[in-house]
Amino acid sequence: MYSLNPDTGNQEELYRCACARITQLIPDWSDTIPSDPAVALLELASCLSAAQNREINSLGERHYLAFLKLLGKRPQAPAPARLMAVPAAGGIPRIGMRFTIDGVPFEVVDAPPDGESQVREASLIQGPGRSVLRENVPLIIDRPAALEINCTAPLAPGSPVPLWLELQPEPGRIPPDADTPPPIRLTARIWAGGAWQDASCVDGTCGLLQSGYVTITVPAASDTLRLLIQGDIEGEPRISAAALYPVTLEQRHTKSRYTDLTPPYRLPSGWAGNQSLRFFSPQEDGWREDPFLFVRDGQICGMQSGTARIIRAAAAEPGFPALHTLRELPGEEIRLEEDGILPGSLELMIEENGVWHDCPVCLPQEGRTLPRGCRWDAARKTLRFGDGRDFRIPSAGKVLVTGCACTQGAKANGAGGTLEQEGIALRTLRSAWGGQDAVDGKSAFFHAAKELESPARAVSLSDYEALARGTPGLSLDRVKAVPAASLGKPGAGVVLLAKPRAPFPLPPLTCWQETRLREWLEPFRMIGTPLEVRGPRYCPIAVHVRARFSGTAQPLRTAALAHTDSVTGPLGFGAGISYTALFSALSAVPGVEAVRALELRTLSGGGRHTQEGGIRLDPDVLPYLAEFQLTEE
Repeated sequence: MYSLNPDTGNQEELYRCACARITQLIPDWSDTIPSDPAVALLELASCLSAAQNREINSLGERHYLAFLKLLGKRPQAPAPARLMAVPAAGGIPRIGMRFTIDGVPFEVVDAPPDGESQVREASLIQGPGRSVLRENVPLIIDRPAALEINCTAPLAPGSPVPLWLELQPEPGRIPPDADTPPPIRLTARIWAGGAWQDASCVDGTCGLLQSGYVTITVPAASDTLRLLIQGDIEGEPRISAAALYPVTLEQRHTKSRYTDLTPPYRLPSGWAGNQSLRFFSPQEDGWREDPFLFVRDGQICGMQSGTARIIRAAAAEPGFPALHTLRELPGEEIRLEEDGILPGSLELMIEENGVWHDCPVCLPQEGRTLPRGCRWDAARKTLRFGDGRDFRIPSAGKVLVTGCACTQGAKANGAGGTLEQEGIALRTLRSAWGGQDAVDGKSAFFHAAKELESPARAVSLSDYEALARGTPGLSLDRVKAVPAASLGKPGAGVVLLAKPRAPFPLPPLTCWQETRLREWLEPFRMIGTPLEVRGPRYCPIAVHVRARFSGTAQPLRTAALAHTDSVTGPLGFGAGISYTALFSALSAVPGVEAVRALELRTLSGGGRHTQEGGIRLDPDVLPYLAEFQLTEE
């Protein structure tokens, strides 16, 4: 009743809403008697609620930004989605070249030099078998193996060779962090001189837990490379693509840019056309615009007798307002009407007495007023210049936006396919990923407040469980923290039970997983509280049913799984299996006329039978339905 907005309601409306609610709860009550204490309390509550709503709604963006600063946080800035691709036809693209996918622009930010070797074939050697990597058929690693790469040309010795391995993401796995130790070890070898030779290898995939670069430096020229995968395989890594010197693209649209040219002063490919160009020559400590320069066939012409060693060329897309005017006002602002501006792409030049200077878009040093500079306000899409306290008030003149790129953020995630432009074709290795939208101050504040609710110390059992589920690099299916005393251990302490997610039904907790969990939880553990990490004990359950029914036995087995299984069913550690609940579930299956008899028992230790016929499991036990026998009458 206090959720009304004071913009559309006032204290009287809040009071009437409260009276109507009480009338629903107590039909005989009425506010016709002013001396009734309930009336006074409702009037007071309505007045306070109206004042509270008015104060809350008066908070603006600057207030939330101030709160974030106190929390040591800042709003999330937009980030462009990324694409990894390999040349398919027509040669190598140049940096800055723009491709489109369904009208969404992607620009090349990293490309291999011409003539670099590419992957001809990638294959996985596991035991006596060999699997070749093909499109839509990943290489599945389930034991120590060797990944063999055959190249189109010999790799140059002594130079780092970046090999990109694309790994399909595993469901439920938390991405590893910088402190996550790799579960396996990658070593490299090359075939040269009729023998295998060791090569240095830097693993950027964290032991095949994520996509990344494996950087190899070969001692001799070779076109055959092997990566040896040694150790305990974590999960089920699936390599879907392998590429040498891949092309990296980002989902961005560069509205304006600049470059400094030296003789012979040729513009980069793609700069000419319908872009508006401005040219600057060095002048004392800045730049002076040169209106006599022009472009002919990519060459800058019109040089005067005193040839400059450097010429700055600034280009702007058609329709982008790159030039603005300053009026020498404190805190003057310039608004940029573009959506999704990348803050790191903003570059400015500011004019003072006919000379142009670089104007940084940054924060000043603590306690120092900078002569030039401005701040970028992403929420209002404005450039705010100095007022004399942080940056000097700029002189009246002009501002030229020489660098500005925009992105669609998260909307571009998932884009993929073949890229074609100017006769060059690229094949993407996977759909675009990594794009994120900008977050306003209010949303960022509430997100930061929610993060503060997450446990900073492992005090309760639920804290241990919440922290364990977020262990970087792990994929856990079930987690349970229990007192050590419940498992017969003397003294205080906590036992963390964890079942990993795995492609087979009854996975144990590996040494690497146990060590990773223990090391991750150690900084959160309270002093004096011993912690033990264990894997589950599995208890097979047998269910024998005698019933009169019509149809197949599968619906009955499905109903039994829901009440007796933790591998494919919903039960957790130490769950109680109820005889009555199982009997009722089997009787409710369509087609079952009557359940004549039901037997429920364990096939190994880990539980005890109750008087009602059910099973009470030990706290560290997970049950699974190992035997289901159905007898039809």
